[in-house]
Amino acid sequence: MQLLIEKYCQELVTKFGGNRNELHIPCTKFISINTNFMEKCLTQERMNLFVQIPASYREKALLFTNLVIRLTEIQFLESESEPAYEVGMILKYMKSKKRTDLRLIKIDGDHYCLEEIVKGKKKPYYSPFVRPKVSYDELKHNYQIIKKGTRKRRLINLSNLFKTLFNMDFIPNSFRSKSIVICKKSIWNSLSEIQILNSNLRALIPSTYFAKSGAEQATINIDPALYFVPDYKTAFNSILRTDEKIDNIVLFDCKPHQIPAIIMDQKDFGYNLFGVTTQTIEVEGVQIWRWLKEEIEMINSL
Repeated sequence: MQLLIEKYCQELVTKFGGNRNELHIPCTKFISINTNFMEKCLTQERMNLFVQIPASYREKALLFTNLVIRLTEIQFLESESEPAYEVGMILKYMKSKKRTDLRLIKIDGDHYCLEEIVKGKKKPYYSPFVRPKVSYDELKHNYQIIKKGTRKRRLINLSNLFKTLFNMDFIPNSFRSKSIVICKKSIWNSLSEIQILNSNLRALIPSTYFAKSGAEQATINIDPALYFVPDYKTAFNSILRTDEKIDNIVLFDCKPHQIPAIIMDQKDFGYNLFGVTTQTIEVEGVQIWRWLKEEIEMINSL
């Protein structure tokens, strides 16, 4: 029996244990297997899969971090390379050393008119400068669409992240679809403890956390790739009801009673579903992969 289990674990390591983590975050063979399970579930098999791990498993935080990184990569592939501009949009001028934000005030054929947004003490007496004839190409390469004020350094760090993951000099303006992560806020906060590319991981990912009250907390004030919420009710009320396109819902060690409602609404919203849990789940429409402690130890020893 021991030989059969070892052969089974070796086959899993050979097929799914390769680490594609371009950001050099610590990772184990077991974590790589589950990360690849998630990617396969969300992009190829289109199944509802929950991975059950032992409650005694000590590397949950590292597992969740690697899963968020892979989910971010998946969602980054939905970034729009040809942004559409509308009057009223706020843009940051990336070529200026100053903290310059502008508002798109007019579109005249192929030309875009931008006006400086004046802030602070100089607002009552300062006359804002205007850029009357900015071309689409210049707008696309030199300006970044933002929701509200954000530091240019964060946008530059995001560009570095894209270059590391995809070898592209690109800052996304928007995403065709997004993913929702249902988890405790402590998991979202823990991403700020991971240091990469001269920043912390949470600050690099365009994401927004929605509290149960509906209050929003954004990492970078641009269109988010990921939403984080404490429960499915918040996801439904704050995100799904807005008709925003959601590709995936991922759950990290959440209470099982939420799952039937997620399954019931899946036909209406068309998302894929993946989860990691320490609890036993018996829900129709969900496949379960249960890991034993001995299997995890053997996989990491191979």
